[in-house]
Amino acid sequence: MRSNTDDQTSPAGTSASAAAKRRAARQDDYREASDEYAAIRQLRDRNWIAAHIRERRYELELTQQHVAERAQTSHSFISKLERGDHIPTIPVLQRILAVLDEELLIGIQRHSLDAEPECELAPAPKLTAA
Repeated sequence: MRSNTDDQTSPAGTSASAAAKRRAARQDDYREASDEYAAIRQLRDRNWIAAHIRERRYELELTQQHVAERAQTSHSFISKLERGDHIPTIPVLQRILAVLDEELLIGIQRHSLDAEPECELAPAPKLTAA
């Protein structure tokens, strides 16, 4: 009898961990996606905005260059943003999110000692250059 539960055989005849290892060995795409999502999970702890943008871009199969061009910014800015090295201004973030088919919302939460917190969300205002 095995002591490691990950290696125990399922009713189908293969352990989940063994099946996952075989899929990863057979499919480079599976391994790439697994690695990408692991990196995104790590980034989320440091900078959730960067993690969200990176994950959404990956899901839409867009390149950083494509997002940069459509958001009217540079490829290097998108790269730094996705590494968590930069926080964009609201207008730049709105443009990036628009490329990703998303909209920036602003939230306010009011805390009260005797009641549940109240939350209010609204679309971020469209800012124009002065």
